[in-house]
Amino acid sequence: MRKIFLFILIALLLTGCGTKEEPSDTKEPTDIPKQENTEKENKQDDLIKEPSGYSFEYNNVSIYMNTDVAPVIEALGEAMHYFEAESCAFKGLDKFYTYPGFEITTYPLDGHDYISAVTLMDDSVETPEGIYLGSTVDDMIAAYGDNYEEASGAYTYTKDDSRLQFITMNDEIISIVYLANVEGLE
Repeated sequence: MRKIFLFILIALLLTGCGTKEEPSDTKEPTDIPKQENTEKENKQDDLIKEPSGYSFEYNNVSIYMNTDVAPVIEALGEAMHYFEAESCAFKGLDKFYTYPGFEITTYPLDGHDYISAVTLMDDSVETPEGIYLGSTVDDMIAAYGDNYEEASGAYTYTKDDSRLQFITMNDEIISIVYLANVEGLE
């Protein structure tokens, strides 16, 4: 069971990794209208600053995707384990903070670290709706409804700019991951 979870976690982290072609001319273009930059900045502000979508709760701390991780880490206290690695989607370091039963993953953007995922690692924690590793698909549907996308035993619910994904095997939930929708933020 632990090997399956580790495999799924690694697969999720590697999703989206790849090479991007960089233009050979590294100069900033001077003919870009200011309005385009403002629209992109507004989109980033909307996605990052306003907590919305699915949230995980631990010790009365609500953890939303695409929000600054600093106040969350301050509220939760020092992580049991910390790890960082070069981001494959953003410029900078992805950071991983492990707490009892879950892990927070971040992405770097504009000098801050934003929450990209929360992975539940064992049955000592659960979603605010009471679903934990080991719950059944019927439990999940009773808690979240039937407005999900399913592919090969992975059930994904989408709300605002976040997704909540349950991976199942033999009608039992073996993985729960909160994910940020980050397309367009790079």
